[in-house]
Amino acid sequence: MSKKEERMAKIREDLGIKPPKKPRKKRKPMTEEQRAAAVERLAKARAARGITGTKNVHPDVLALPDDNPLSYVKVKEWLQYNKEYLKSIKGQKDSKDRDERREFQVVQNYVKNLKIYIRDNVWCDHRYGKKMENKMEWVVIVPAGENNE
Repeated sequence: MSKKEERMAKIREDLGIKPPKKPRKKRKPMTEEQRAAAVERLAKARAARGITGTKNVHPDVLALPDDNPLSYVKVKEWLQYNKEYLKSIKGQKDSKDRDERREFQVVQNYVKNLKIYIRDNVWCDHRYGKKMENKMEWVVIVPAGENNE
């Protein structure tokens, strides 16, 4: 070890900084049979624990049937599509053309609103669908001014 390295080690020790960790050794790649067996074991373990991947989904969203326009299955599909679309138009974020910037911002906001709906069961957008092709219709449940009791 050189004088400089010794000096740096002493400074690190005085400051309480731990030396950098040894880099991890890379794993050997799995064969297809090993991968299939691991996938099967993990699926069995997840099923035994009851993990469905819907931990952060609002119960009312999960309760909707799959044929409902705002069902979890459909909204999840829309979310996936729009996330991929957002990645493809990422270059428009700083475009000089305002229409391109607006398109990026609209899709970005739609993705955020879909996540809010899945988490909180609150629809924040005036459009719905895979490509925002449908307009949301609002329904008045209790007219203003009436007593709610």
